[in-house]
Amino acid sequence: MDARADFLVIGSGIAGLRAALTLVEAGEVTILTKADPRESNTGYAQGGIAAALGPDDSPALHAQDTIAAGDGLCDPQAVDVLVREGPKYVVELLSWGAHFDRETDGAPALAREAAHSVRRVLHARDATGREIGRLLWSRVSANPRIRVMQDAEATDLIVADGACVGARYAAGDRDAGTITAARTLLATGGAGQVFRETTNPSIATGDGIAMAADAGARVTDLEFVQFHPTVMSVPGHPRFLLSEALRGEGARLVNHAGERFMQRYEAAGDLASRDLVARAIVREMERTHAPVYLTLAHMDRAFVHERFPTIRAGVRAGGARSRGRPDSRQPGRPLHHGRGRNGS
Repeated sequence: MDARADFLVIGSGIAGLRAALTLVEAGEVTILTKADPRESNTGYAQGGIAAALGPDDSPALHAQDTIAAGDGLCDPQAVDVLVREGPKYVVELLSWGAHFDRETDGAPALAREAAHSVRRVLHARDATGREIGRLLWSRVSANPRIRVMQDAEATDLIVADGACVGARYAAGDRDAGTITAARTLLATGGAGQVFRETTNPSIATGDGIAMAADAGARVTDLEFVQFHPTVMSVPGHPRFLLSEALRGEGARLVNHAGERFMQRYEAAGDLASRDLVARAIVREMERTHAPVYLTLAHMDRAFVHERFPTIRAGVRAGGARSRGRPDSRQPGRPLHHGRGRNGS
């Protein structure tokens, strides 16, 4: 089937849905997504969304932390947009009804995560991405000027006279088709499935990057793939993400002997940035020739279960799949270093 729209958005995660809500003010929008519109990396994001909203915070401090975490390699203009405009859009989500966790006085509860010098991360328990996706999807699905085509996989971009004018797609057993549009936005997410180990869903195959490159677009910084340092390792099963929010709330990385080791490698210890934690885990495993663990044994059990219900369920399921019960002497579940999902 061939169709036309004023705007074509390829992808149905946070980026695609939020873009569609703005673009629809200027014309009709078609969202093309190769799976269920709620199946994206967005729904797997456990941690939270950072914005300088706290009384001890500011966009300047947020920028400073961001550039430090990026080893000075960040694009300063991109960082500036992030830290200046981020609070406005987070407040917008709150006004739209996002169910972020609250303090007893009703203010958003701010958590701390790795590489942040203050508590600035809003969260919806440990399923923040799912909550933001739910909210945006509810607004998209209620707008008659936004059409969502699911189970429709974009295969390549249509280029005419040096400009993108739409995309071709395949829709399962149905005939392939084209969608032409005045503007096409690629919001296709990450490429975790390129790697042997990933916590990305199966649809994260880097389609957008490949289509853009094939169409002649310039791609850059492809070496900067962020690997999440802490995931649960159960042999023969997909890796389950263990959010850095766990460490932000006090979880500790320990070696096979139950010894904390991060200070051996990084001054910031367990709250070092993701790339530094991933490298430290590898070094400790090479030094000891043994696994490392993430322990919550010293934390309040009721708090952990209340704050991290998704992780609790995932760990319990992983334990049921493993061979027998873990040795009670072990300080936690083993971690698989560095093979995590992009940007999480």
